[in-house]
Amino acid sequence: MIKIAKKKTTVLISSIILSILFLYNVIPSTSTLKSEHYSKIVKDENGEILRIFLNEDEQWCFPPDPNFPIPQKLKNAVLYYEDRYFYKHPGINPVALIRALFLNLKYRKIISGGSTITMQVARLTNPKPRTYWNKLLEIFQAFKLEICFSKDKILRMYLDHAPYGGNIIGFQAASLKYFRKLPEQLTWSQAATLAVLPNSPGLISPCNNQGKLIHKRNRLLKKLFRSEIIDQETYTLSLKEPVPNKVYKFKMIAPHLTQHLKNQTTNCIIQTTINKVIQQNVQNIIKEHTEYLQQQGICNVAAIVVETESGKVRAYVGSQNFLDTKNNGQVDGIMAPRSTGSILKPFLYAMSFDAGIILPQTLIKDVPSYFGPFSPTNANQKFDGLVTAREALIRSLNVPAVRLLKNFGIYKFYHFLQTAGMSTLFRSSDDYGLTLIIGGSEATLFDLAMLYRGLGNQGKFKPLQIIESVSNQILSNNVPALISPAACYLTLDILKEVRRPGCEYYWHQYENQWPLAWKTGTSYGQRDAWAVGVNPDWTIAIWAGNFTGEGNPSLSGASCAGPVLFDIFNSLPKDPSKSWFEMPLQEMNVVNICKETGFLAGQDCPEIVSVLAPYQMKPMKICPYHKSIYLTNDEKYQVCSLCWEQGNYKKKVSLIYPPDVVQYLRERGQTVSNLPEHKKDCSGQMELNPLEIIYPTQNARLWIPRDMDGSLQKVTIRLVHRAKKSMVYWYLDNGYIGFTQEKHLKAIDLTNGKHYLEVIDENGNQDGKKFYVEMKG
Repeated sequence: MIKIAKKKTTVLISSIILSILFLYNVIPSTSTLKSEHYSKIVKDENGEILRIFLNEDEQWCFPPDPNFPIPQKLKNAVLYYEDRYFYKHPGINPVALIRALFLNLKYRKIISGGSTITMQVARLTNPKPRTYWNKLLEIFQAFKLEICFSKDKILRMYLDHAPYGGNIIGFQAASLKYFRKLPEQLTWSQAATLAVLPNSPGLISPCNNQGKLIHKRNRLLKKLFRSEIIDQETYTLSLKEPVPNKVYKFKMIAPHLTQHLKNQTTNCIIQTTINKVIQQNVQNIIKEHTEYLQQQGICNVAAIVVETESGKVRAYVGSQNFLDTKNNGQVDGIMAPRSTGSILKPFLYAMSFDAGIILPQTLIKDVPSYFGPFSPTNANQKFDGLVTAREALIRSLNVPAVRLLKNFGIYKFYHFLQTAGMSTLFRSSDDYGLTLIIGGSEATLFDLAMLYRGLGNQGKFKPLQIIESVSNQILSNNVPALISPAACYLTLDILKEVRRPGCEYYWHQYENQWPLAWKTGTSYGQRDAWAVGVNPDWTIAIWAGNFTGEGNPSLSGASCAGPVLFDIFNSLPKDPSKSWFEMPLQEMNVVNICKETGFLAGQDCPEIVSVLAPYQMKPMKICPYHKSIYLTNDEKYQVCSLCWEQGNYKKKVSLIYPPDVVQYLRERGQTVSNLPEHKKDCSGQMELNPLEIIYPTQNARLWIPRDMDGSLQKVTIRLVHRAKKSMVYWYLDNGYIGFTQEKHLKAIDLTNGKHYLEVIDENGNQDGKKFYVEMKG
């Protein structure tokens, strides 16, 4: 009998355990909602909210954040209103259930549910019609919740998912929508208001039945007072506080960036590197400048602000106003590819320093130049003949930059841009050609900020950081330098001298002014205006123009984007210990250069100066312009060992420029000494050819367009001569076509096919070029 009893007991216990396990697994899960049921929240670097998005159900519902504390005021208010014995019962309150059942049977309708907070969580996570069967299911779910979660976790689940009227879900959204406050900033009156709202959010709300809402709030405040949770003074003042009478709209800060991040990530909480204060300041500056620019027909401005040292984006303003639909305000000007104009020139100069092609003091030709059908011109349509690399970059001259790119190599520069992170190069380097340096390619403002930040980061080009949680591996210092720190410093030191716009022109005359290396760019047709600035603290990039692509004669980088750049720069905090970049002396070497030409000093250079250059710079070209020549004693003729007379010659160092340079120096009004001709009866070496055909070039192919009346246009042939009053005779295909003196230009009619142009001066010097002509139309 004893064995049978034990057996029955074992079976009974096993049955109970199996039944409990069965019920536990059958009862629906009451875990938190899926991520798509939550709003996406984008925050700044300090956790300040930038923007909140509606969830898929068009509701404002903040995702649970275990690090976000529940304010004690709200916690006490909710417990005293909803469930005073929450921390004591096992998930249900039998007394409350019996009382609710009695009232419902007495009045033959649902008067009370008797639900605890735990039971309400079960209902919120698995909503069902209010029936007695579903109430029983809620009871079992409440038991399951109590087994699975702590009391604090259950209370948080309730506050995170409770309805607060309309499409507002959860205490965080309710606090911001009704009071424009974070929950921890709520007063006792406001906490009590939020505590009573979920009880019947469809019947009472700040916008509906305010009287009932006030009545419920006051009853709760009285309970809190009687329970000595609040004192008399707090109670009295809380009763006098009004309840909210409207629902506030959430602000949109950095709307272009937040929209992009919302579409790119599945995370509900996105913490960015944006600084809310800086972002709002930059937005205000952009708005003020755009109001002025729009009067000139320039409708759109974009800006990005980056910490130079860390690469973190602190402000991201995609347009003048996200809500400005009239002027396409929702277009993101930071990510829109636009023609670069001259904005890429500093990188070519920096790489040319490393390549040993130039130093800042080196002279570069600034003369009419022809590269097949491409002939670049400067913005002012003038030429200087020769200009130092420093001045060429400061003035952003096009012809020296194109000639420098030709010397450096198109593909090498193109490869650098790709390696550094420029994402918009969708053609081959040959397709871009030499126009790459003067606006032939497109770039985004984001990429330009990254490139210029690389100059300020000692030639290390790394992706900019927008998400605060990005792996530090991306930001490590193991990235190789594409440009030497020395070349970067020399380039930034030049850009520091670019003239500033407006009242900033005299910046160096005032105290507490900060140096800034900056560069402007204006695209062909004046469609895009750029300005980018770098100092040890900040990298700032500005674009101005029209998103429609419409050009404007008033648009330029210096006058439109430059003032925006400096207003933003002056508004940013600065570190007094980092006013300017530290010279990387350990990365530099002393070299001796010709004082007059800036090339490596040769034995004929009369004056030599020592300058700092990149330590690993490739060997530089020796000065090509200073040469030793031998003259007769009266300096009338050049002589050589085959024609000089003993005791009737002398050696002289002369500065000998090419004919094209001489002519344009002369046209600028500079005095250029004529090089004496070689003694005519000498059978030995002759001097350098004093004349040169500069257009057309050898084997050039010319396409001749037609005028409006159908006639073929003439082609202007150009040559240069070193001698000021030289006379040159012209021959085309062995036929004489005239002469020129001093200024050597001739417009001629050409026929289809192959031609040979020959020119001869009065002393017998000559030059010739073969070229081809094809008719257009």
